[in-house]
Amino acid sequence: MKQTLENKVPAITMIFWLAKLISTMLGESASDFSTQLFGQTNQTLGELFTVGWSFSLFLIFLSLQMHTNKYQPIFYWNSVGLLAVFGTFSADTLKSLTGLHYMETTLIFAALLIIFFAAWYITTKDLSIHRIISGTQETFYWLTVAATFMLGTAAGDWLATSRSGSYNVDSSGLGLGFLNTGLLLGSLFVMILAYRLIFRPKENSFAEIASFWLAYTLTRPVGASFADYFGYNFDKGILGNAGMTVIGLILFSVAVIILNKDAYQRSLVAHS
Repeated sequence: MKQTLENKVPAITMIFWLAKLISTMLGESASDFSTQLFGQTNQTLGELFTVGWSFSLFLIFLSLQMHTNKYQPIFYWNSVGLLAVFGTFSADTLKSLTGLHYMETTLIFAALLIIFFAAWYITTKDLSIHRIISGTQETFYWLTVAATFMLGTAAGDWLATSRSGSYNVDSSGLGLGFLNTGLLLGSLFVMILAYRLIFRPKENSFAEIASFWLAYTLTRPVGASFADYFGYNFDKGILGNAGMTVIGLILFSVAVIILNKDAYQRSLVAHS
């Protein structure tokens, strides 16, 4: 495939990780808010509506990102945010159609992620997370991103869901609840970032790539767990999905503005 002219992925900075967490929080709240627009009696209609608009917009923004010759923060981060919305349904749909438990779907998506890594490396001989300069690399990058969302969704639900006494039960569920799941996985996420910051593994080494994608995967259940906790449980659900969606949109917009400014400044330095 034709090579692009410049790098297509953002620099991995603290604002990168913050934006990723915000995008997953927003995606979870916006997804639930949109699904419930038609009421509990029309749940299927709400789900179809949510999948329809989120998947359509995702394809638009991803297409724009794929057809540019460099990283464009607005296209990249809107693609990530929209993937957070409909990616949830990809994981949930597999469970509902097959009758599998969350533990089983977690293992399936973990295997899918490994398959994408293997195909990526066999095809390109490179798993760089810092420099994506061809269409083939970018395709595998986004397939991997999608797999992390599905894996993160399934794993988060496996940890949080109860085995009984809830509207959403699973016999394999570990019953930690939203808050405990968010705190547990959030602690693991912080430890991984601390490892990357303190020990600074060699760029594109196994440790550097593995720690990046593990942290990337964890942002999904961490962000979603806190979004659900503050939307449903905090102060008897005073914020709700609507309130969390508004908060998420504001925070996400600010983050993208900062990321856009950072990308512009880096571009000036690179071309000076």
